[in-house]
Amino acid sequence: MEDLNFIPINREVKLDMDKVMMCKYHPDGTIDYINDFFSEISGYEVHEVVGNNIQDYLHKDTPKTILNLLEETAKNKENIHLILKDHVKDGRYYWFLSDFEYQTEKDGRLVSITTKRIAAPRIAIPEIDNLYKKILKIEEHTGLDIAKTFFEGFLEEKGMSLEEYTESLVVNSNDLPQVPHPKSSIKKSKKKKSLFAMLFKK
Repeated sequence: MEDLNFIPINREVKLDMDKVMMCKYHPDGTIDYINDFFSEISGYEVHEVVGNNIQDYLHKDTPKTILNLLEETAKNKENIHLILKDHVKDGRYYWFLSDFEYQTEKDGRLVSITTKRIAAPRIAIPEIDNLYKKILKIEEHTGLDIAKTFFEGFLEEKGMSLEEYTESLVVNSNDLPQVPHPKSSIKKSKKKKSLFAMLFKK
């Protein structure tokens, strides 16, 4: 009989499709707040997370190319939607789709970042996992600059921005909350809510 108290390392945790993880942190990455669902999934108590750096919880399989991209978009206060992987306290991991909001002072100075996370669509995970593994290998063997160039070339071949590529992975999924997923949403009009706005209930 299986020991239910034993959880193998590197085993995936699947997120509840109807719940949202939330985390608020400073521009330097220091975490100010996490909600109960974040604590539940990560396996960390609130006091074990607050005060630490947000990147401490990203999985080691996350390429530096992607981390640098996140830093650049934060500096520019630009929202970006990515499928990412975080580690859990007991060694497991989970995939999520991210959304970012930026709070600024009147002078435009960035003071805090709030990230919302929902379950990544199952259909998208194999493709994004394979892409990240390729980027990691390039970083290890050739360096970060070449990895960035490869990633740019990947998006150029697709004829998409990163935002459009992420949406293309999400739009055909049947395992996300039931919101409209129009195939034309990549070329959406400004009057219509984007797919991501609907998913993150904005």
